[in-house]
Amino acid sequence: MQLFNFDLNRDSSPASWRELTIFSAYRLFLAVMLFCVFFLNLPPEFLGEENPSLYSSTSLFYLLTAMVLMLFTSKHWGEFETQTKIQLIIDIAVITLIIHASGGLKTGLGSLLVVVVVAGGALMPGRLAIFFAAIATLAVLLEVTYSQITGDEVTRYSHAGMLGATFFATALLAQTLSKKINTSQKLADQRALDVTNMAMINEHIISRMQTGVLVVEPSGKIRLSNQSARDLLGVDGFEAKEALKHRIPELAQQHWSWKQHQANAFEPFQARADLPEVLATAILLDSGETVLYIENTSAMAQQVQQLKLASLGRLTASIAHEVRNPLGAISHAGELLAENANGDENTSKLTDIILRHSARVNGIIETILQMSRRKIVEPTVVVLATWLEQFVDEFCEYKHIDRSELNLSSTVPLAKVYIDPAQLHQIVWNLVENAWQYSDPVQTLPRVEIKLSMQDTDVVIDIVDNGPGVSDTAMPQLFEPFNSERKGGTGLGLYLARELCQANGARLNYLPDIQGRSCFRISLPMERQESLK
Repeated sequence: MQLFNFDLNRDSSPASWRELTIFSAYRLFLAVMLFCVFFLNLPPEFLGEENPSLYSSTSLFYLLTAMVLMLFTSKHWGEFETQTKIQLIIDIAVITLIIHASGGLKTGLGSLLVVVVVAGGALMPGRLAIFFAAIATLAVLLEVTYSQITGDEVTRYSHAGMLGATFFATALLAQTLSKKINTSQKLADQRALDVTNMAMINEHIISRMQTGVLVVEPSGKIRLSNQSARDLLGVDGFEAKEALKHRIPELAQQHWSWKQHQANAFEPFQARADLPEVLATAILLDSGETVLYIENTSAMAQQVQQLKLASLGRLTASIAHEVRNPLGAISHAGELLAENANGDENTSKLTDIILRHSARVNGIIETILQMSRRKIVEPTVVVLATWLEQFVDEFCEYKHIDRSELNLSSTVPLAKVYIDPAQLHQIVWNLVENAWQYSDPVQTLPRVEIKLSMQDTDVVIDIVDNGPGVSDTAMPQLFEPFNSERKGGTGLGLYLARELCQANGARLNYLPDIQGRSCFRISLPMERQESLK
């Protein structure tokens, strides 16, 4: 229930409650002082001199009431308007009684009412501030009138009038200042909210960016990082103020070279073999901190691959015209020579060499032509578990392999990727055929395993064989063309598989497992790649 029926726009914001709490704390301090000074006989001696009994009961009541009001205000109990009205009226009434019990306005205690009127002007809007000034003025006039009626011969109406005028003036001034302070506070709160919202938006944008962001202090310690940076660099998170060189030494070395103004300081690198190749760029802030942008070079690699394939197409067209015709003539001449050998062993051996190497060169040309004729990437959604089941059945049937020799396992049966299915078929076929050729038929089955699983935000296909693994001599040129340790191999299978992976936004890496067996991993992004659209 409201005490007064004023139709005003009252503010019950946390700031208003905070102001009322401060005033309640002042009231409690004042009540304690008025109570202690009287009961401990401390100066000034005029407190309670006129009516000690009234003063003692009033000061005790004021102290207890101040405690209760402090509790209500600090807990924000009740309505703000009602709380403020009740508290100000109690203050005016109690202070007037204390003034009367101490000897009237001559004591100078009327100034305590000025504080109450100022609080009313600051806390209550509109006409209510004038209302409390009027109540305080009436209370002073009543005290003067009562004092004169009860025997005081000195008339103090002029003093009361001056004090009343002070009440109204201070109420208006307090209200004006309060409005300006509230306006400034609201503007400051709004700007603080805008800054907070902007910081949250920036943080949200940075966290969702595909580009990794690292903020490095001048001392080389990491201050901030987003999720993309952690994914691209293969770390779960950076500890507070952790040195970059302890987690990503290669990036720290490039950062140091950049700070030394070395040319081409940043070069593409992989934090781990199973992670994408990334390229960093840096910006120096005025604060001395460095912002490192970590870019996944997959999209760039896709464009490079398309250019390479276009150039390769023009080259192979020339090869087909300039090489295949002479090669065909050599092969045909070798066949005729073999027919006319008449049992000559040396002639048969030489013609066999001619025919065998002619066939090998022709196979190399056919593979290159196949690469150059490859159509533009046409990605679509592929459910990998189902697709791999069909692939394994097809491979086993084509190669006449027992199904037990090639095992397929999956931990993500519903995983979907966005890729060209024909090119995915060629990638997996080359890798599985390569694994089959290098597998050991004497070892325990299966000879080849295909494993489908999740790795961070990628779906990965691991193709593992039970062979001895890639030798140390072959590792440096593993994905280079025309590099093969298998007799009769062209050395283009792995090269072609990696080229196709890059063209589709995927990655192909060699990762020997814990048993030392060969494992080729295809990492396929779950999200649709913009460069493939």
